[in-house]
Amino acid sequence: MRLKAALALLPLIAGPAGAHGTDLIPPEAVWHAWSFDPLVVAPLLAALWLYGRGVSRLWGRAGQGRGIGRAQVALYLLGVVALIVALVSPLDRLGGTLLSAHMAQHGLLVSVVPPLLMLGRPGVAMAWGFPTGWSRRRSAAVIWRGLGRAGRALSVPLMATVLHGVVLWVWHAPGLFDAALARDWLHWIEHATFLGTALLFWQAMLGARAVRRPGPALAGAFVTLLHGGFLGALITLAPVPLYPWYEGHTQIWGLSHLADQQLAGLIMWVPMGAVYFGACLLNAVRLMRTAPEAPAIQLSGHPFASGQGQSNGGNR
Repeated sequence: MRLKAALALLPLIAGPAGAHGTDLIPPEAVWHAWSFDPLVVAPLLAALWLYGRGVSRLWGRAGQGRGIGRAQVALYLLGVVALIVALVSPLDRLGGTLLSAHMAQHGLLVSVVPPLLMLGRPGVAMAWGFPTGWSRRRSAAVIWRGLGRAGRALSVPLMATVLHGVVLWVWHAPGLFDAALARDWLHWIEHATFLGTALLFWQAMLGARAVRRPGPALAGAFVTLLHGGFLGALITLAPVPLYPWYEGHTQIWGLSHLADQQLAGLIMWVPMGAVYFGACLLNAVRLMRTAPEAPAIQLSGHPFASGQGQSNGGNR
């Protein structure tokens, strides 16, 4: 399971896109605003190749659909598609013009891409995809060298929930948010921390530990649902614009600065909240399934168990 979490990072070392810059993207130019950054595209293609090679070798050895099911492969591919939408499609560059587009990108990076990748069992697939000379045990050791106990500790529900929450709130502080838009290196750190902590969080929500002990995962999902919804509500209901960067940018899309901010807040509040609510439901169902059954009430020997009480009453 630790290998699964580590290898899920491979599609994400594509490197978050750089700062959005000052070029405004009008509606008529949006479909020409793709970002084919080699530092993004090359690792994505490498991760897809490694995953596909691993699945092919695993199915060739164990049988098609064994070890990794077709549905899991489909989920992983959907995660990669969502990552392409976030970092390669016009959505990335549009994030410098519209706060709502930028928030949609963040939503993909923290609440859509990571769970889809994790559900695709990338650790198993990619371990099988490594060159034949590497044993799967050696592959795991190479990837996890230096992480050790830190990796295990950070993926427990409490720690993952705290890290994910802190990153979400800190980067949406107006001053830091606008600073990241203006500086490539800071924007890279922003997206890297979004992705990294989201992977830890979703590992805690979906991994084997959550299956065995769903209670802490349920608590983490519920806390994230609450504070994420609260942050979205603050952005939506703010009476004034919070992010000066977008002043004068949104009008080319027919939106006022405040209306664009309200739409961005709703994106965080509702669609992202729905994903966290789904994590709550999943772990609530797991918790109910693992709860011990109440002992059956034994009525044998009770005067009413065999109708004795009724017969005695009748004799009176």
